Amino acid sequence: MFSSVAQGPTKRASAAAERNGKANGQKSQSKAAKRPPAPEESKQFTASQFCSAPALPPDLVAAIQDLEAGLERPVWLCIQQGETKPASLGPQTRMAFLSARSELDADGPVALLLESPGGFAPDAFNIARILCRHAGGFTAVIPSYAKSAATLLALGAEKIMMGVDAEFGPLDAQLWDSEREERTSALDEIQALERLHTAALEQLDETMFAMMAGTQKRTEIMLPIACRFVSDMMAPLLEKIDTVHYAKQSRVLKVAEDYATRLLLPHHGPKAAGVIADRLVNGYPEHGFVIDRKEMSDLMGVDLTPPDAVKNVVQRLDECLWAEAPLVAIGKLKEIQYE
Repeated sequence: MFSSVAQGPTKRASAAAERNGKANGQKSQSKAAKRPPAPEESKQFTASQFCSAPALPPDLVAAIQDLEAGLERPVWLCIQQGETKPASLGPQTRMAFLSARSELDADGPVALLLESPGGFAPDAFNIARILCRHAGGFTAVIPSYAKSAATLLALGAEKIMMGVDAEFGPLDAQLWDSEREERTSALDEIQALERLHTAALEQLDETMFAMMAGTQKRTEIMLPIACRFVSDMMAPLLEKIDTVHYAKQSRVLKVAEDYATRLLLPHHGPKAAGVIADRLVNGYPEHGFVIDRKEMSDLMGVDLTPPDAVKNVVQRLDECLWAEAPLVAIGKLKEIQYE
């Protein structure tokens, strides 16, 4: 009895479970048939010539693609942040663009997304020339900063677009001072001599005024005395200037000014190009001086605000470049192919 009574419910439960299992299986198959296919894995991109990260951040990639769509031209990257080489415009960066000449020939006019602390003037000049010769010209897009030699590179563009908080920098060359063991501006000695000259003239005026007021003698009598007094006072300072070194510094500054003038000439007249170049080389008190969008627009005589079609995109690029870890990326977007 116990056995037969015990077996009845067990069989019914097994049968019910079997029926329920079949029903659930049919429902699962039905749901599986209706469920959309799983999306493909998100594409990842790198830079065609060099990238310090395994892949570019997705937000940055999306902003670059939107910039390409807004400008209707390919975007090439020259992003140099942090210490990873090439962290500045030098031979490595120039060779990266040289090795991509065939791609630039095929792309036609391009946009250069530029973020760099600077580097060497000859390499910056050469990169600008490579872009002009092989791509037929370029638009420089600066979301955040392009300082020193990067400013020089941007001057070769047919059009410049600066973000709302973007900055350029002066073109006074930086040289290594072995005595001080630091980099100094080639403009330091030039400006020092100019200030000494100004100080000497001011001292002569003050000395003449004091002597004429105190003695009531004629100018032709007092002027030689005043000149000798000022000369004796300034001589110890002037003797400290190394004339050979001074000439070298002058040549270095002249090189930067001539590079800038040559890059500006195709899009500005000779007079305007000379004025802009001279101001960028000689017109600022220190190398780190900030030249913002308004000042640069006034200097170049053209509004450097991005057009409405890409204004927000340039702002997004600025935010992306600041939000991510330091990045070095040279070249254009290239999809990563996983096997």
